[in-house]
Amino acid sequence: MQNSHNAVQAPSDVTGVILAGGRSRRMGRDKATLRVGGQTLFARTLEMLRGIFPRVLIAGDRPDLAMPETPSVPDIYPGSALGGLHGALSAAQSPWIFVVPCDLAHPDPDLVRFILSHRNGCDLVVPRTPQGLEPVFALYHKNCLPLMEQMLVRGDYRIFDFYRQVHARYLEADSLPAGWQRALLNLNTPDDLRRLDKEAQ
Repeated sequence: MQNSHNAVQAPSDVTGVILAGGRSRRMGRDKATLRVGGQTLFARTLEMLRGIFPRVLIAGDRPDLAMPETPSVPDIYPGSALGGLHGALSAAQSPWIFVVPCDLAHPDPDLVRFILSHRNGCDLVVPRTPQGLEPVFALYHKNCLPLMEQMLVRGDYRIFDFYRQVHARYLEADSLPAGWQRALLNLNTPDDLRRLDKEAQ
């Protein structure tokens, strides 16, 4: 499934996607509406993506977050991050989506642009850190859709399972821009939030 999708400076062929369909069980409240530095996590992520992409949508049934220019897209196969990716990729009018979770404390446009710059000839581009792959901070082409659909139909929700069947590019931690650890820091628990508040004081 190799293709020569060209990397471009102003990515008009990429839609920014905020993954906001999770239930935030460990946090005990909606992570999208948590505030950091006086701004909700959702607003921080939206602002970052709007600075890069001409179109942004929300993956997940979130009418409470949606706006006319930023619609929410309910999952066709609800209940997983893979379902959110599939729904967004199906709804996007562009051949690519760049997906970002809604629980990042410090979303970094430089890291997004770095990943975009490595998409030539690939179907997906994903960072690989010492903690593992970052499948919900990654770039996906519509070529991935049939495989995602096959997995969802059979009840396989492990995002990585189709990676070996497409042309995937893995960006190792030592190649990522400085500050990637901060950029990929997500907030999962009340302790994470308290730690962040303490660091900001």
